Amino acid sequence: MGKRAIFVILILAVVWIILVEEISWQNLSVGLLVSIFSVYAFSRLFPYDEIKHVNFIKLATYPLWLIRRIYMDAFFLIRMIIGDAKCGVIKEPMHIESDALRFILSDSITLTPGSIFLDMEDDNIKLLCIGKRNVEGFPDVVGSLRAIEEFLKIAEPHKKDEKYENDENYGNEDGEKQ
Repeated sequence: MGKRAIFVILILAVVWIILVEEISWQNLSVGLLVSIFSVYAFSRLFPYDEIKHVNFIKLATYPLWLIRRIYMDAFFLIRMIIGDAKCGVIKEPMHIESDALRFILSDSITLTPGSIFLDMEDDNIKLLCIGKRNVEGFPDVVGSLRAIEEFLKIAEPHKKDEKYENDENYGNEDGEKQ
């Protein structure tokens, strides 16, 4: 078990104590056991290789940011519905490479009022949206999509620059072959 797994177990145990609202040896031991089981089950049942490069430390503030975004979009949607609204389907390109972060993006889009995730095809996302009737397209939904996407990019793993990937001298300051 690595340092990361121990860190996750401790965080889950703290969340357990917060949820049961009572600090006792029984609750702490049950919380640790449930946390250990959860980490073990997660490591055995889920494809860790696909998410191991996602930086979850940078992603830690995302739930708070998303809650703020949900409320902002809800109040905007209330004003739009009271006025004049239309609905439609749009297909927009995604700028996120990681499948795990694409999954988070699709769930986040569905959570924010005014849009529902329909499908993901290659590098495009299809959404059912609500928008202002007198405006062409759905710029507010696209703006919300881009804002969520930009926030999620902070946790995306960085890749080598493809144009240098086949260069024998890539990463060598002296330009000598490695």
